[in-house]
Amino acid sequence: MTEAGPVLAMCLGFAKEPFEIKSGACGTVVRNAEMKIVDPDTGSSLPRNQAGEICIRGDQIMKGYLNDPEATARTIDKDGWLHTGDIGYIDDDDELFIVDRLKELIKYKGFQVAPAELEAMLVAHPDIIDAAVVGMKDEAVGEVPVAFVVKSGKSEISEDEIKQYISKQVVYYKRINRVFFIEAIPKAPSGKILRKELRAKLATKKH
Repeated sequence: MTEAGPVLAMCLGFAKEPFEIKSGACGTVVRNAEMKIVDPDTGSSLPRNQAGEICIRGDQIMKGYLNDPEATARTIDKDGWLHTGDIGYIDDDDELFIVDRLKELIKYKGFQVAPAELEAMLVAHPDIIDAAVVGMKDEAVGEVPVAFVVKSGKSEISEDEIKQYISKQVVYYKRINRVFFIEAIPKAPSGKILRKELRAKLATKKH
């Protein structure tokens, strides 16, 4: 993100003595920066291997938004920590992993579900080419995860089969509530899933 300056984390593969690189890792925090992972709801710091909002602090971090003190206050707290809006965790080797965006999280009661986690499971299925997960409003729990799925070839995989496939891998609040089959997942040229379009499609469907 541009607010964080040019360099925040560095891949260990480019070190003077390269380290083995873990799949999905963003590297380690550079020496002149600080990073912490916080609970998005309470602001409390979280331990290693627990996902939360990534917060950063250092001389390379922006001082604020020009002529917009309200936006600055929403992004940078009184202690100088910039809240990135990214959800991630730091492992035992100090490597950073980003798993989703805070604004994309699905809130099931007091639990938070990262769509990217479920999407990775879905596309790992041999009968699924692509998938996207968004939250659907639910009066009882707030939101529930629903999936838009692109089936591969002549696959006849059913909604129930997909729901059971996910259910075997996750805790109850991460289970897929509905599955909608679609020809293609709407994406921006960058490859980013256009969740707004999917939510619009969801609004037209009968729940």
